[in-house]
Amino acid sequence: MLTLFAVVASLLAACGADKPPEPTATPLPGTVLNPPRPLEDFTLTDHTGAPFSLSDLRGRPALVFFGFTNCPDICPTTLGEFKRVKSLLGRDADEVTFVFVSVDPQRDTPERLAEYVGAFDPAFIGLTGDDAALRPIAQEFGVYYQAVPLEGSETAYTVDHTASSFALDREGRLAIVFSYGTPPDAIVQRIRALL
Repeated sequence: MLTLFAVVASLLAACGADKPPEPTATPLPGTVLNPPRPLEDFTLTDHTGAPFSLSDLRGRPALVFFGFTNCPDICPTTLGEFKRVKSLLGRDADEVTFVFVSVDPQRDTPERLAEYVGAFDPAFIGLTGDDAALRPIAQEFGVYYQAVPLEGSETAYTVDHTASSFALDREGRLAIVFSYGTPPDAIVQRIRALL
């Protein structure tokens, strides 16, 4: 009887009955558009006061975020994460463009944008334009934004806006959407796939 038990135990061990389950790979965060979605070309004004078009991004991937310089939390956090992404990319960082599109054209002049994006990284690009130019661009990316008056003030306001970031491929097509708070190392892995 003891011998039969030993045989059964050894057979179960040989079949892997007492092996721990194989770990499964956790999918990377980010919504991948397959195929990537073409975007209409647009031209806005960059932080140096020069015209800047979507077509200027072609040839290298880009990471794009829509926000405003007076944002108290989401925007500086996201640009801080962009800085971390750039650092983690190492030598590949020069192959990626980082873009901040203002949804507050009334306050975010090119000069203000230069100061703001430059505080995170001098190579980051800030873009602005009037509301008529910004609305169709934001809609194409699926970005909502709306000025909201601050209580107790007739002139002060904040801007509610979508907090997602967007990766464009080398062709300037929308390839990946990242929700707010996506870890920088996950963004890096996704961006490397576009290089």
